[in-house]
Amino acid sequence: MRRTETSPKRRHKKKKVSIGKVLKRIVCICCIVAVLLASVIAGAAFGFIDNSTDLIAQEYNLDLASVVYYIDEATGKEVEYDRMHADQNRIWVDLENTPEMLSKAFIAIEDERFLEHHGVDWKRTLSAVIGYIFKGNNSHGGSTITQQLIKNITGDNKRSPIRKIQEIVRALNLEKKMSKDEIIEMYMNTIYLGQGCHGVQTASNVYYSKDVSKLSLAECASIAGITQYPSKFDPLVNYEAHKNKQELVLAKMLELGYISQEEHDAAVNEPLNLIKGTAQIKNSSIQSYYTDQLIIDVMNDLMTKNKMSESEATKAIFKGGLKIYANVDPKVQNAMESVFGNESNFPGSGENKPQSSMVVMDPYTGQVKGIVGGRGEKVGNRVLNRATQTLRQPGSTIKPLAVYAPAIEYGVITPATIVHDSPLQIGNWTPHNADGAFLGPITTRVALEKSRNLAAVRVLDKVGVDRSFDFMTKKLGFTTLVSSEKRADGEVHTDKYLSSLGLGGLTDGVSVLEMTAAYSAFVNSGIYTKPTTYTKVIDASGRVILENKPETVRAMSETTAYSMIQMMTGVVTYGTGTAAKPAGIFAGGKTGTSDNYVDRWFAGFTPNYVGVVWFGYDTPRSTSGMGSPSPSVWRQVMTTIHQGEAIKTIPIPDGMVSRSICQESGRIASDTCTNLRTEYFKSGTQPNSFCSSHDEDEAPEDEIDDTIENEEQGLNEIAPGSGAHNPPAEGEAVNPTTPPSPESGTTTPSEPALPPAESDDDEIVWSE
Repeated sequence: MRRTETSPKRRHKKKKVSIGKVLKRIVCICCIVAVLLASVIAGAAFGFIDNSTDLIAQEYNLDLASVVYYIDEATGKEVEYDRMHADQNRIWVDLENTPEMLSKAFIAIEDERFLEHHGVDWKRTLSAVIGYIFKGNNSHGGSTITQQLIKNITGDNKRSPIRKIQEIVRALNLEKKMSKDEIIEMYMNTIYLGQGCHGVQTASNVYYSKDVSKLSLAECASIAGITQYPSKFDPLVNYEAHKNKQELVLAKMLELGYISQEEHDAAVNEPLNLIKGTAQIKNSSIQSYYTDQLIIDVMNDLMTKNKMSESEATKAIFKGGLKIYANVDPKVQNAMESVFGNESNFPGSGENKPQSSMVVMDPYTGQVKGIVGGRGEKVGNRVLNRATQTLRQPGSTIKPLAVYAPAIEYGVITPATIVHDSPLQIGNWTPHNADGAFLGPITTRVALEKSRNLAAVRVLDKVGVDRSFDFMTKKLGFTTLVSSEKRADGEVHTDKYLSSLGLGGLTDGVSVLEMTAAYSAFVNSGIYTKPTTYTKVIDASGRVILENKPETVRAMSETTAYSMIQMMTGVVTYGTGTAAKPAGIFAGGKTGTSDNYVDRWFAGFTPNYVGVVWFGYDTPRSTSGMGSPSPSVWRQVMTTIHQGEAIKTIPIPDGMVSRSICQESGRIASDTCTNLRTEYFKSGTQPNSFCSSHDEDEAPEDEIDDTIENEEQGLNEIAPGSGAHNPPAEGEAVNPTTPPSPESGTTTPSEPALPPAESDDDEIVWSE
């Protein structure tokens, strides 16, 4: 195509238009600058700004220790448990305890004229205004470190001219009240640095597993480089981008004369030994896992209930002089720390050894009495708490919660219902038992004691996954189960499957804390209570600023809860959890092992406490061959914390009857029965016929009452009881610390032991 030459006249016209646009933009800039200056002057003169700068200065100068108290049950008096102070905690760090090069790295990359301006860098501000007008680019910010600090404190990040003018006025005022050292110190303690890190101390712990005072020049530049875009420059997620930014920081420090060429070159060539963990610090200021969680809970409530920003809540806790009344019981916490601190209680050793965690609660109040988030010696504050912060597959510990409790509650089964432990296929899914064997028709009690997977699936199928899911989430407080959610892989995930709710193969898993709270409902007459670590928080002026009142919901009837308690005592007496049974203490619970032995659990109760133990690797992988330490660890903790305590009783609810049940037929035991248990039923649901399975004229199997049968087409409904014999008299209330007495109207031979239960090692969960 032939190119047409532009005429001189036309070229001249284009030039005139271009000059006109430039002139208009210059006039516009002048107007904006004039308005900006006028607004700043007016704001300073007429109080256009609120009192946030005064609040910032006051908060900075407030340096009072916050004290954690617990109430001594024997005396009723408050006793100091822990103390949190800015110069001792692992979050806030004083400027004098940080490397000089760290603050210089922030100044170099964020605000090179910080030491010269008075809160506003007018050169950068005008540059940002011009860039916005000419290029429409608002990414080039003109904010100084002082302005960024104000945004961090106030949480005011709205993009508007008025907000920007307010920020400028606030910065000018703040620099009249605080020194440069105070501003940079507060800035480094409030800046967000990715991976949930607020402040340089936490970032140093997480990225380099060391105290901030130990950072090298290369590491200082690394942390400062995260600031502008924490997600983009996260060293654990995007190392190449992070390394480039770190070198940019070092180059800027060289340009400004903060470091020499030799220091620059050495820092650039120094490997960044990133370790996602926490500082390996051993000193008296290391707090318990309980205090770690207490800080998180109080901080979250200050933010949600009192509308504080995260930085405000952090400073209130560490510098605000708060009185925090914790639910911790030092006897319980110390016993847990002693057991978990003894490495001989756990298999595996070395740097990548398996970990473990535990929570102990008072089931009647929901108060958390002890938390341990890892085995061995705790090496830092706010470290990974595996009891509250990690989600793992629960394996068969889910069965009492998602299968048997709702099945009893909704009238699907009783403890004496016969369910078939036999081959089963549902669609393309063929679940298996751990040992690959089948026990045939067994009672639901034995199915629970022996952790038979096929029986659990059959019962759950009768309950329905929707009812089971709602039971877990709406009544037992689980927050991590997935109803239906499309994930990044493009697939829709849900936990409304028989394998998920029946055998514990959940999408994300559960926490030890939520498992403990759920099991507490069994002991507390079917009432679920949300777990709490504190009761109230009082500020330095004596005002109650937080109060934690119990939040409860009726999860199940008293009769369901009591039936489940009695069934789970068989787990520690005859079943997979015999290693958990503490001598002389009424106890029950459930073991759990996830697929390929990745997670090993024991969830158990006494009349006084409920506790849950988890064991496994932080990065999920098999623990095959190690055995499960969870039941024995649970036993050791419970034995210790019950010493010197009166053991409570769990009363039998009104409207319950007891029967001695043959575990082979599910009927009332007769003189010829040898395998029997005393079961508790809601009145009207108990079997009404005596066992005749051991008579010479043995009844055929298909005449067994109260049976869940398996057929090729699916699962039949439960058949009603026949009522062939008159029932015996109701049993009397018993103290659960002793075996129930034989019932009137029946002859109860001595109770024989069942065949040895499968080892929890063999409790493989599912195969799809």
